[in-house]
Parts: sequence; C-alpha cells; structure tokens
Amino acid sequence: FIGWNTKVISPNTISNSMLKRPKYNLNALSHDASIELVQTALQTGVNITELYVDTVGPAEKYQKLLERRLPGIQVTVAPKADSLFPIVSAASICAKVTRDEALQRWQFAEKLSNEDRQFGSGYPSDPQTKAWLSRSTDRIFGFPQLARFSWSTCEQ
Repeated sequence: FIGWNTKVISPNTISNSMLKRPKYNLNALSHDASIELVQTALQTGVNITELYVDTVGPAEKYQKLLERRLPGIQVTVAPKADSLFPIVSAASICAKVTRDEALQRWQFAEKLSNEDRQFGSGYPSDPQTKAWLSRSTDRIFGFPQLARFSWSTCEQ
C-alpha cells in the first residue's frame, strides 16, 4: 500500500500567524504541519518506522523536535533531503502539485477587476512574481490574500 497526504496552509494564515504575539513563524507552522501529517497517518493505522524530512530551520533542532513529538520513529532531518532520499523527492513533488492545484483553483475574495494568474514561481527573485505583486496591489487595501504580506518581497 502506498499513499500520501498534504496540508495546505493559506498565505493569509501564514501572514496572520507571523503577526501574532508571540510570533508563530513559518518554521513553527511548517514543523507543526509535518507533525500533524505524521500523527494523522499513525491514527489511521499506518505503521511508520522511519521518517525522512527536508530541514526547515536548523536541522539538528528540527530533528530533536520530531524525535520528541514522534517517539518510536527513526527520524532523519537533512538539508537538501529531496536530493538525498527518493521518498523526500516524491513528497516534494506532491507538495508542489498540491500548491499548483491550490493556486489554479484560488478564488480571490477581493473581487479584483483583473484576476491576473501570472503569479510566477512565488520566489522573491522571480521577476514574474514581482510584476504580479506590483499589478495586484491596491493602493488603499494592499495585497490580495493570496500574497503573504509578511513575505520579504511584499515588504519591498
């Protein structure tokens, strides 16, 4: 049996979490989402003995967190784990396909006059992403909820 699951965290949730006091940052959100996915699999009867994870933040600290929260599972956290472990590569593909699908189906709450979907990659260095942010920003209301306003590219 093979299966997979993903968890979508909306840009709005990320931005709002970053503004909380104390701050609930993207690393903590990612860690908690990963733990929740593993716990959900365990609760449904999946026998997980080993876990391979790409690092989010310092690898050693993340590995200790996972070992503490997921006792009995052999945990390996490594930078660039997707290039080291085929299972992490597969998980990365699942995450990217899920993200792309979520973007394709995104419903703008803002009722934009031009629902421009030329987002680019979402990475700060992507000129298409920067151009989309520039085109989609309202001078009064700011960014649509699709953009993480806590993101450094939005701050620029």
